[in-house]
Amino acid sequence: MQRNLLFLVVFALMALQMILSLFQIKRYQRELGKLRGTGTIGIGHTKGGLKAGQILIVSYSRRKDQVVAYRQMKGITIFAGFKTKEIMLGKSLSDLKRIGLEEDAKEFRRRRRRHPYDPEEMTKKKGALIQAVESIEKRLAVEDTQTENKKRMLECTGQLTAKESM
Repeated sequence: MQRNLLFLVVFALMALQMILSLFQIKRYQRELGKLRGTGTIGIGHTKGGLKAGQILIVSYSRRKDQVVAYRQMKGITIFAGFKTKEIMLGKSLSDLKRIGLEEDAKEFRRRRRRHPYDPEEMTKKKGALIQAVESIEKRLAVEDTQTENKKRMLECTGQLTAKESM
């Protein structure tokens, strides 16, 4: 009887955790929806374990060369919500990267002694801010490549039509 009660309690707690996790996922999706269209979005996260984990959403405007939105969810429980860090708004991407590297060095102090930070390394742990900055940089690089390819295509097309008209 007590064993059945124990299993029932454990099952109820797992179900409650699942339901509350769905609320947290909805909050995350809502925040992403609010930031859609504000600029290039970068997302980073760190798992907390016994300390607070975090999810970070950064929106960067290339035209303004500044951060236009900075939302951080930090905490141990599923009741943590997204908060705006006003101090990060208006910073350039290079400033954000410098701050991210400093935070990464503090957060992963022991790990960085053995494994120095490498932007190309995908398997090593990194701080949430540096993850967000790296994802923004990659998206901007892809946009640059696509723009260059479009220009080349237009140049080739323009040259072909000029030759055909002669």
